[in-house]
Amino acid sequence: MKHLFMKHLLYAGGLALLTFLNGQAQVLPGNTTSGSQDTLSTTSSDSAKTIQGRIIDAANRPLPGVFVSSNDSTITTRTDSLGEFQLPYEAEIDTLRLSKPGYNARKVAVLGRLMITTFLTGGPPVPQAAATDSLTALGQDTAATSQGAVVQGDSAQAAVTGTGARGEIRGNVSAKQEGPLPGVNVVIKGSTRGTNTDAQGNYALVPLSPTDTLVFSLIGYPTREVPLANQTQINLVWEENAGQVLKEVVVIGYGTMDRKTLTSSVSSIGKREIENEPMPSITQAIQGKAGGVQVTQRGGSPGGGVSIRVRGTTSINASSEPLYVVDGIPVNSTTNFVGGSDYNLGGGTQGINILASINPSDIESVEILKDAAATAIYGSRAANGVVLITTRRGDANNSTISVNAYAGVSEVPRNRRYDMMNTQEYISYMQDYYRYAGTPIPASVTSTAADVNWQDQIFRTAPIQNYELSARGGSDKTQYFASVGYYNQQGTILNSGFSRISSRINLDHQHSDKLKLTANVNLTRAINNRIQEENSNQGATKNGISSPPNIPVRNPDGSWAFDPINTRRENPVAFLTLAKNDAETFRILGNVSAEYFFTPSLSFRSNWGADMSYINEDFFMPPRFIRNFAATGGLGSSRVSRDQLWINENMLTFDKQLESHHFNVLGGFSFQESKFTFTEARRNNFSSNDIPVISAGGTIAAASAGIEEWAIASYFGRLNYSFKDKYLFTANYRIDGSSRFGSNRRYGNFPSFAAAWRISQEEFLMQSNLISNLKLRASWGITGNQSIPNYVARSVYGGGANYINNPGFVPGNLGDSNLGWETTRQTDIGLDLGLFNDRITILADYYIKNTSDLLINVQIPRTSGFQTAFKNIGEIQNQGFEFELTTNNLVGAFRWTTSLNMTFNRNKVLSLPEGDLFGGTGNVSLAREGQPLGIFYGWEMVGVNPETGMIDFAKRDGTVGAPTDPLDRKIIGDPNPLFFGGITNNFNYKGFDLSIMGQFVYGNDVFNYQLAEISDGFNASSNGLSDWTRRWRNPGDITDMPRPTPGSFDNAAISTRWVQDGSFFRFRNVTLGYTFPQSMMEKIGVKNLRIYGTIQNALLFTKYRGYDPEVATQAGSNLGLVYGFDYGSYPQPRIFTGGINLSF
Repeated sequence: MKHLFMKHLLYAGGLALLTFLNGQAQVLPGNTTSGSQDTLSTTSSDSAKTIQGRIIDAANRPLPGVFVSSNDSTITTRTDSLGEFQLPYEAEIDTLRLSKPGYNARKVAVLGRLMITTFLTGGPPVPQAAATDSLTALGQDTAATSQGAVVQGDSAQAAVTGTGARGEIRGNVSAKQEGPLPGVNVVIKGSTRGTNTDAQGNYALVPLSPTDTLVFSLIGYPTREVPLANQTQINLVWEENAGQVLKEVVVIGYGTMDRKTLTSSVSSIGKREIENEPMPSITQAIQGKAGGVQVTQRGGSPGGGVSIRVRGTTSINASSEPLYVVDGIPVNSTTNFVGGSDYNLGGGTQGINILASINPSDIESVEILKDAAATAIYGSRAANGVVLITTRRGDANNSTISVNAYAGVSEVPRNRRYDMMNTQEYISYMQDYYRYAGTPIPASVTSTAADVNWQDQIFRTAPIQNYELSARGGSDKTQYFASVGYYNQQGTILNSGFSRISSRINLDHQHSDKLKLTANVNLTRAINNRIQEENSNQGATKNGISSPPNIPVRNPDGSWAFDPINTRRENPVAFLTLAKNDAETFRILGNVSAEYFFTPSLSFRSNWGADMSYINEDFFMPPRFIRNFAATGGLGSSRVSRDQLWINENMLTFDKQLESHHFNVLGGFSFQESKFTFTEARRNNFSSNDIPVISAGGTIAAASAGIEEWAIASYFGRLNYSFKDKYLFTANYRIDGSSRFGSNRRYGNFPSFAAAWRISQEEFLMQSNLISNLKLRASWGITGNQSIPNYVARSVYGGGANYINNPGFVPGNLGDSNLGWETTRQTDIGLDLGLFNDRITILADYYIKNTSDLLINVQIPRTSGFQTAFKNIGEIQNQGFEFELTTNNLVGAFRWTTSLNMTFNRNKVLSLPEGDLFGGTGNVSLAREGQPLGIFYGWEMVGVNPETGMIDFAKRDGTVGAPTDPLDRKIIGDPNPLFFGGITNNFNYKGFDLSIMGQFVYGNDVFNYQLAEISDGFNASSNGLSDWTRRWRNPGDITDMPRPTPGSFDNAAISTRWVQDGSFFRFRNVTLGYTFPQSMMEKIGVKNLRIYGTIQNALLFTKYRGYDPEVATQAGSNLGLVYGFDYGSYPQPRIFTGGINLSF
């Protein structure tokens, strides 16, 4: 023990000696003074108005959290993660006091200097590696790159003067606590010569000249420039949260802000969180990754629609979807487009997600604006939140060509399929059915010629593939990003799929010191091979699972076989194979802008944008083998839709720092116009299945055309003010005028106010080793919702009312000159917290969101000539708590980070003057004052009567019986979850990376109408669940399954029998990758090579008995009233892919 004590004592003494020597012998380029404690790198600038400085320890490492104060303590600050500080210059300041727990406090004479670099002694022991490291370039702002390298001691000098092989520069790049950084771009400034660090952070590069400058860059970290100065080894150390600081620069409406000075609630999703998932649309990348944002797949159809709710559902009849803004342009964001009636046959055609036309790989970041302080700048369209999508830009002096490719397969997991009766079980069930019906059983029903599992017939293992090529680079004046991509995903249901060809080019050009030009163009062609699903008798899953198992797919002669009992039932495989319902979308999305700087503080920006979508839809039901269209000789339709949107925005920005005061003022105006047109024709009497074009039809069935236009004119302004970067204030104001509303309420005013206090910048917290960041936020504001059909505020006429072969027009709706916006008032109180030098960060918000003047289509007196009209009545409240937690659990060679977000939202209808509102099949969904929106309303199932085999339902008088009295109905379920969220764990070790992302929802109910269809006991030939094998057969039987009920819907009544727990936890994405060492790749001229494998929807844990508990609305409706309704949705597939990322 004594020897061990002496060993540690000698080791500590050696470190202390090295620390002292290093403190006396440090020399920085540009300063030859040595031997004095506070002459380390001292410079001055007469033009500066602040005292700036940097504080390091005895091992030349930046010291964050050092308390810096003037001699009279009237001016204070604290060093940031790079050890840097800034104080307002005052002539009275002659001394700075420096202190940090664990270090020796000291005073430094100012002596009129405006830039001071010094150090503190003491602190933890200096690791031997740090004391003897050859040459370390400590990260600094690029404005001070002349101080980018610190030579430590004589041994370091000897290492620097060594000769590298073939004149190479070698080194290592790391983060202080994270360890080696792979994939860092290292290039020679002003050239295209460069390399990337390998898995251990090492690099090697042959310079052009001994006086070159190396540029180090990595997404999420500030760019560093280090002059070679005849050195042969340069090691760069980034501070751990330098990357976090850069990541916290977030995009907001009409600008960007540093997270630390942000007064509003904004969630950010970076490129690294997007790029690992094989998905057709960016909307899916948001899922489970942002607090307060609930993203629900409408089904598993490739390129299909989604539902997004930001802080709850705010409307009953209007849309609750957020506004989408791409590169500053509000775009057509229909996430569930369905064309004409033919294309939505029976209400069951899968929707088109227009946003799927944007390649997710082209996207740099996604920000979700949630509170009124962030959204009010978008006024009348911001009540449901705003999603800002920023695409990738060029990179000066760093040219990169990248290839991204992956391929795989998708499937419907067998454990998620319905367990249906086989032929023997089916025949036994049907024998009981016909016994209760009192009619002979047909011979076809008892046939054992086949035993078909129709789910095996309609589902398939489907391929998916994606190939992308991109180029990124530029010069100091012009930067570019360009990409092309091809995506193809076949659906797991026959004849469904989605494919996309995309291209993009983004240009930035600094024409002069005062003028900057920007252009973005995105061109895509997407094809949706659609099928019937959900609300349709021929819906793929609804028809497929209920078809009799003893009917073969084909007859012995090869012809399609059909159900002889139900003559309206199609052969599921024939219907999917022969029917055609395709939509081809061409989209042009682009904008150009010019920004002119009158002074460094005053600029003007003009932005012109266009979003044009052309959708061609072709629908064909052949005359043969499709029963329901045989009588008309089939049906063919063709529809061409054009949705064109133009926008012009002009903004003046003033940004000025006046000593401790910072002002940012924005003012502008905007005009946006949209025009939608369609032309459609329909024919019958086709002679052949093989000519699926409309001209082949012999009879003209119908033709129609339409046009709709709307416009919005706006004025907006914003003030951001901060004092000492501690006390922050924001005010927004927008005036919108919309053509959609009545003449008396066409203009709306949307203000918001926010304030924040950065408590961690106060003197009493600046020396805390626990709290590195603490900010309190509060905001209030008003936003609007204008998402209603065009012209509902006007009395319009419609054609088609012909009389005696003469064209005629009749009134289409009753106008209302007082019809206005839905108005949302939102209050938010938030907290930003960083612990242990931001190793743990928390964003938390409590909000109250009241939406009044709801746009509701209400019943009106029929004496008006109309049945319904839109009125501004009613109020809904959403209030809740949300948080986002990020932790760096392990740092170093093995890194482990965790991100967790959770949202607790409570929804309530506060006012509904017109009384209860119903929606959905059987009026299952209810809006009622004092209750959550969309609650399920029906009868309560008590159980199966042991004597009769019929289901007993509770009555309001306490008895039980049949569901005959509507007054016996009650609230039977709630589709709104108690909480939802997501969790992501990322692991990195050397070249390996593993990402596991989970999504969860808890406390919501789902109305499983699909289950009702196969368990009602009513249909004469439909197959059912294997649950029917335990059905009631004789008096006295105790069971939960009734007997078949021919001719009676009682057992199928809207009741608790079909309400199921929709809670689930899903492993949404699991990705394992490996990045090859740079030392290996540079031999073949490759910058970076990574291979990976991904499983999407890997595992699902739920009690729900349907295909998937993640369901949105009946038949793809956007209405907020009908939610959590499963009408036979397209199952979500499990997807296996393998891919490669390659860059040159």
